[in-house]
Amino acid sequence: MRNSNGAQNSLWQHTAIKLPTPDTLNGSLNVDVTVVGAGFTGLRTALELARKGVDVAVVDKYEPGWGASGRSGGQVNPLAHAQPNEIIKQLGPVFGPRMLDNYIHSADEVFNLIEKYDLKCDSVRSGWLRGAHSRSAIPELEQMAENWSALGLDIDSVEGNELHRLVGSEAYSVATRVKSGGSLHPLSYTRELARVAIEKGAKIFGNSEVSSVMKKGDRWQLTTGSATIDSEWVVFCTNGYTDDTLKGLKQTIIPLISVQAATRPLSDEEYAQVLPEGHTIADTRRVIYYGRKDNRNRILLGSLGASEYCIGPDKERIHKAFATVFPQFKPEDIEFYWGGKIAHTKDVLPHLHEPAKGILAGLGCNGRGVAMGTVMGRILSERILGKKQKDMSIPTTPYDPFFCHRYHEVGVSITTKYFEARDALDVKFS
Repeated sequence: MRNSNGAQNSLWQHTAIKLPTPDTLNGSLNVDVTVVGAGFTGLRTALELARKGVDVAVVDKYEPGWGASGRSGGQVNPLAHAQPNEIIKQLGPVFGPRMLDNYIHSADEVFNLIEKYDLKCDSVRSGWLRGAHSRSAIPELEQMAENWSALGLDIDSVEGNELHRLVGSEAYSVATRVKSGGSLHPLSYTRELARVAIEKGAKIFGNSEVSSVMKKGDRWQLTTGSATIDSEWVVFCTNGYTDDTLKGLKQTIIPLISVQAATRPLSDEEYAQVLPEGHTIADTRRVIYYGRKDNRNRILLGSLGASEYCIGPDKERIHKAFATVFPQFKPEDIEFYWGGKIAHTKDVLPHLHEPAKGILAGLGCNGRGVAMGTVMGRILSERILGKKQKDMSIPTTPYDPFFCHRYHEVGVSITTKYFEARDALDVKFS
């Protein structure tokens, strides 16, 4: 059984490389490690373990890339949402600098992986522009560039006519530019990670939703609709689609819906006028606008939304984004609309949990899933291969649940409208 829930509406589903449909797990299976979730994080975990000779199985409710990994914007952005000093204050003098290093080198890790395994995913590394949506946003944006540059990130500022040329629009007057950023086809990238993981010896099963996990002696037993799996380690890599299977994990994240749209195929002239050097773009809006080329012949723009189907007000927001950033494209020029869930954490940083011996969870990429999801997979594999918690590059922390999590949809709706109003006021009065 395959459930689209918006996934089949995406451009990526129509243009991705093919991957043989994984078998459904039946009967019983004994492995060293079971990974739950076949997205960027889960598949990178499996790949690294398999190449080290670990017997690893990946199970997914549907198929590799069905969730946000296969529906994301495909931007590879090596920058956190906060100032470096804020992250060090949050995580302390040991793990703070390590987290910063993870971000700074995250794009390198993705593109090195692509090169190493010759992953066919339309990757382009032309840099990332982040525009100030208003004059009042410029000081903080410039401070981000200065502080992250001091740590070694290849970030600078660009403005005026040069920025207008790079964007193909006069929507922004000032932006930061991270030269190591880039883009890829997220579903193809996910499927290629699956291909390589299988080649290294990993087993991948689709349509195999995990319904329970329980201790069985010194191992763990997972149950699906038609099978049981016994393993020493269980790794949850479910990010924005985390459910109640592992008690308490779901309450540590708020699933935000990122929606986006892609134009019809454009003429060579139309395509060349937008982002002519191939940069990706985002801005400082609280209700963000972000966009890119598909590295073929279409333009994509996205924002926050309420439905994975990108309908009603979500479509209107997308249309407004196009009118603001690339006004030459009208609603009738848009061919695909879709959405997916990203995991938002309280501190807007990725989280690593080890709630019991043999249980790991890595989640909370906060919209940086291509880069940081890939990094998280490697970090999870290192723990399983014997690295001590104190030596990890992300701290292992207890759950920190959101208050009144059950009402998060109402809270997100109210907050989105409030932030959107503030964004509009920024533009009007600055």
